[in-house]
Amino acid sequence: MSEPVDPRLAYAVTAEPSPGPTPGPTPSPSPSSPGGSGGGPSPEPSPSPNPSPTPPAPWGTEPDVGVTSSFLRARASDCETASEIIRKTKGVAEDANTDLARAADGWQFTSSLDELQGRWEALNNVVVQRLDQAATNFRLSADAYDTNETRTASQFT
Repeated sequence: MSEPVDPRLAYAVTAEPSPGPTPGPTPSPSPSSPGGSGGGPSPEPSPSPNPSPTPPAPWGTEPDVGVTSSFLRARASDCETASEIIRKTKGVAEDANTDLARAADGWQFTSSLDELQGRWEALNNVVVQRLDQAATNFRLSADAYDTNETRTASQFT
Protein backbone atom coordinates (compact mmCIF):
# COMPACT_ATOMS: atom_id res chain seq x y z
CA MET A 1 0.00 0.00 0.00
CA SER A 2 1.40 3.44 -0.85
CA GLU A 3 2.22 6.08 1.71
CA PRO A 4 -0.74 8.35 2.55
CA VAL A 5 -0.65 11.65 0.74
CA ASP A 6 -2.46 14.85 1.60
CA PRO A 7 -5.05 15.09 -1.24
CA ARG A 8 -4.63 18.88 -1.33
CA LEU A 9 -1.05 18.32 -2.50
CA ALA A 10 -1.97 15.69 -5.08
CA TYR A 11 -3.41 18.33 -7.39
CA ALA A 12 -0.58 20.85 -6.99
CA VAL A 13 0.99 21.93 -10.27
CA THR A 14 4.75 21.64 -10.24
CA ALA A 15 7.28 22.93 -12.74
CA GLU A 16 8.85 20.26 -14.90
CA PRO A 17 12.57 20.39 -15.68
CA SER A 18 13.51 21.71 -19.10
CA PRO A 19 14.23 18.95 -21.66
CA GLY A 20 17.38 20.84 -22.71
CA PRO A 21 18.25 23.56 -25.17
CA THR A 22 16.06 23.84 -28.22
CA PRO A 23 18.02 24.13 -31.46
CA GLY A 24 17.53 27.32 -33.41
CA PRO A 25 16.07 27.42 -36.93
CA THR A 26 18.25 26.34 -39.83
CA PRO A 27 19.26 29.40 -41.85
CA SER A 28 17.92 29.36 -45.38
CA PRO A 29 20.20 30.23 -48.31
CA SER A 30 19.99 33.80 -49.46
CA PRO A 31 18.15 34.23 -52.79
CA SER A 32 20.92 36.59 -53.97
CA SER A 33 23.72 34.07 -53.40
CA PRO A 34 26.13 33.67 -56.31
CA GLY A 35 25.43 30.86 -58.68
CA GLY A 36 21.85 30.47 -57.54
CA SER A 37 18.89 31.40 -59.65
CA GLY A 38 16.86 32.33 -56.60
CA GLY A 39 13.81 30.67 -58.08
CA GLY A 40 14.60 27.09 -57.19
CA PRO A 41 12.70 24.91 -54.75
CA SER A 42 12.91 25.84 -51.09
CA PRO A 43 14.79 23.46 -48.85
CA GLU A 44 12.65 21.28 -46.62
CA PRO A 45 12.87 22.13 -42.91
CA SER A 46 14.73 19.52 -40.93
CA PRO A 47 12.84 17.82 -38.11
CA SER A 48 13.71 18.89 -34.61
CA PRO A 49 16.02 16.42 -32.85
CA ASN A 50 13.90 16.59 -29.68
CA PRO A 51 10.13 16.22 -29.73
CA SER A 52 8.35 19.24 -28.38
CA PRO A 53 7.66 18.77 -24.66
CA THR A 54 4.12 17.94 -23.69
CA PRO A 55 2.79 20.56 -21.29
CA PRO A 56 1.91 19.19 -17.86
CA ALA A 57 -1.72 18.53 -17.09
CA PRO A 58 -3.37 21.43 -15.24
CA TRP A 59 -3.71 19.29 -12.11
CA GLY A 60 -0.08 18.12 -12.10
CA THR A 61 0.62 14.41 -12.04
CA GLU A 62 -1.91 11.67 -11.66
CA PRO A 63 -3.59 12.21 -8.29
CA ASP A 64 -2.92 9.82 -5.44
CA VAL A 65 -6.28 9.69 -3.73
CA GLY A 66 -5.01 7.70 -0.77
CA VAL A 67 -6.28 9.07 2.53
CA THR A 68 -6.20 7.93 6.12
CA SER A 69 -8.95 7.75 8.68
CA SER A 70 -7.15 10.40 10.75
CA PHE A 71 -7.24 12.76 7.74
CA LEU A 72 -11.00 12.16 7.39
CA ARG A 73 -11.57 12.72 11.11
CA ALA A 74 -9.59 15.96 10.93
CA ARG A 75 -11.87 17.17 8.11
CA ALA A 76 -14.88 16.31 10.30
CA SER A 77 -13.40 18.42 13.06
CA ASP A 78 -12.83 21.28 10.59
CA CYS A 79 -16.50 21.13 9.57
CA GLU A 80 -17.61 21.21 13.20
CA THR A 81 -15.35 24.18 13.91
CA ALA A 82 -16.79 26.12 10.97
CA SER A 83 -20.32 25.22 12.04
CA GLU A 84 -19.67 26.44 15.58
CA ILE A 85 -18.22 29.73 14.34
CA ILE A 86 -21.34 30.33 12.25
CA ARG A 87 -23.62 29.46 15.19
CA LYS A 88 -21.82 32.02 17.35
CA THR A 89 -22.53 34.83 14.87
CA LYS A 90 -26.28 34.69 15.53
CA GLY A 91 -26.20 36.77 18.73
CA VAL A 92 -23.85 39.35 17.24
CA ALA A 93 -26.04 39.66 14.15
CA GLU A 94 -29.19 40.14 16.25
CA ASP A 95 -27.46 42.88 18.23
CA ALA A 96 -26.30 44.59 15.03
CA ASN A 97 -29.83 44.39 13.61
CA THR A 98 -31.30 45.96 16.76
CA ASP A 99 -28.64 48.70 16.84
CA LEU A 100 -29.23 49.51 13.16
CA ALA A 101 -32.99 49.69 13.60
CA ARG A 102 -32.57 52.04 16.58
CA ALA A 103 -30.02 54.26 14.81
CA ALA A 104 -32.10 54.56 11.64
CA ASP A 105 -35.44 55.30 13.30
CA GLY A 106 -37.78 56.87 10.75
CA TRP A 107 -35.95 55.55 7.69
CA GLN A 108 -37.96 53.46 5.23
CA PHE A 109 -35.51 50.55 5.00
CA THR A 110 -35.90 49.65 8.68
CA SER A 111 -39.13 47.82 7.94
CA SER A 112 -37.18 45.32 5.81
CA LEU A 113 -34.60 44.54 8.52
CA ASP A 114 -36.75 41.81 10.05
CA GLU A 115 -37.11 40.15 6.64
CA LEU A 116 -33.36 40.45 6.06
CA GLN A 117 -32.62 38.90 9.44
CA GLY A 118 -35.05 36.05 8.75
CA ARG A 119 -33.36 35.28 5.44
CA TRP A 120 -29.93 35.45 7.03
CA GLU A 121 -30.96 33.04 9.80
CA ALA A 122 -32.48 30.63 7.27
CA LEU A 123 -29.29 30.68 5.23
CA ASN A 124 -27.15 30.12 8.32
CA ASN A 125 -29.34 27.19 9.35
CA VAL A 126 -28.85 25.57 5.93
CA VAL A 127 -25.08 26.08 6.03
CA VAL A 128 -24.81 24.77 9.59
CA GLN A 129 -26.92 21.71 8.73
CA ARG A 130 -24.75 20.95 5.71
CA LEU A 131 -21.54 21.35 7.70
CA ASP A 132 -22.89 19.09 10.44
CA GLN A 133 -23.91 16.50 7.83
CA ALA A 134 -20.47 16.74 6.20
CA ALA A 135 -18.82 16.16 9.58
CA THR A 136 -21.01 13.09 10.12
CA ASN A 137 -20.19 11.81 6.63
CA PHE A 138 -16.45 12.28 7.17
CA ARG A 139 -16.65 10.30 10.42
CA LEU A 140 -18.69 7.54 8.78
CA SER A 141 -16.12 7.36 5.97
CA ALA A 142 -13.28 7.19 8.50
CA ASP A 143 -15.03 4.35 10.36
CA ALA A 144 -15.66 2.48 7.10
CA TYR A 145 -12.03 3.02 6.10
CA ASP A 146 -10.82 1.56 9.41
CA THR A 147 -13.19 -1.39 9.09
CA ASN A 148 -12.04 -2.07 5.54
CA GLU A 149 -8.35 -1.81 6.50
CA THR A 150 -8.88 -4.21 9.42
CA ARG A 151 -10.77 -6.66 7.23
CA THR A 152 -8.10 -6.51 4.53
CA ALA A 153 -5.27 -6.95 7.04
CA SER A 154 -6.99 -9.94 8.63
CA GLN A 155 -7.03 -11.73 5.28
CA PHE A 156 -3.24 -11.75 5.27
CA THR A 157 -2.69 -13.00 8.80
